Amino acid sequence: MKLYPNITYIFIIWLVSVLFIAYFGFSVLPHSGKFSDNFFQSFANWDGGHYLGIAQFGYSEKFQYAFFPLYPLLIKGVNLILQNYLLSGVLISILSAFFALHLLYKLVADDFDKKVAEKVILLLLFFPTSFYFLTVYSEGLFLLMVVAAFYFLRQKRLLLATGLAALASATRLSGLAIVAALVVEVLLKEGLNRKNWYIMLSPLGFIIYSWYLWGQTGDPFYFISAQSYWHNFISLPGLNFFWTLGSLTPNKFLDLVFAAFGLGMAMRAVRFLPLPYSVYAFVSLLIPLFTASLTSMPRFLSVVFPIFILLALMKNKYLILTYQMICLMLLSLFIVLFVNGYWIS
Repeated sequence: MKLYPNITYIFIIWLVSVLFIAYFGFSVLPHSGKFSDNFFQSFANWDGGHYLGIAQFGYSEKFQYAFFPLYPLLIKGVNLILQNYLLSGVLISILSAFFALHLLYKLVADDFDKKVAEKVILLLLFFPTSFYFLTVYSEGLFLLMVVAAFYFLRQKRLLLATGLAALASATRLSGLAIVAALVVEVLLKEGLNRKNWYIMLSPLGFIIYSWYLWGQTGDPFYFISAQSYWHNFISLPGLNFFWTLGSLTPNKFLDLVFAAFGLGMAMRAVRFLPLPYSVYAFVSLLIPLFTASLTSMPRFLSVVFPIFILLALMKNKYLILTYQMICLMLLSLFIVLFVNGYWIS
């Protein structure tokens, strides 16, 4: 895999800057008291603790079935070498994000040009929830799987793309979005035949996890039922907008703004981007809209890379500058709140 010096420099500067802001905020601002006062351990706050628990002890609580298995399995595997679960989780996230950005740069440069590709990387790293790529969350790993699947699809290496989509579907439920994108692209361009039939195996990771849940709980979709622990459940798409408006808080307001932004960009992708990108963006936004809450929407958008391609293609420099300034301020605020134990997305 080719590494690009400009992307490496951008990533290092972003990494050092985010860590500096996080440490400064952790040192001088009050903590919530919900987690450890150790700075490094703060990178496993909230969902990170569940991922580490699953990696160490397996699914010991039924609500943990909401977390798909590939990321904690990788943490368990890397821990055999490092003998530190937390370090293993953070290292997987950082390295995954690093390689994902290089692949994304190559992918976008081939579809558009290098200038647009570099803008996409900057816009993604400026995004307010990009700091999750440094934490014990599955965002970095998932982004790598998705971008790599698209990359190998472009290279006409369908078997590899299928395998990566299967891994993405074992990482998060929204992995089904990349499955949908690959299947639609293949069926429309070639139709299903003896040379590409295996594309139908792209949701294999999701199927295996559902089979496992069936054996453990009798419900192959128990990852949905597990959401009730967080007072979330299946609903008609769009109702979560009205319910959020009905009980507005600062966090819910942010969820609402990000959800509206993401949905608008997904619709725009249908018009301006290649079909696989628009399918991935639209399905990525559609899946959380079938729940009763918009919680975590800002975080979900960080891996929907077609959004950042659309932003990079915008011609209004002042609008982009305003967007970047707002994002940088929110990124600084969000990472400080997160490491101090306050809920962010």
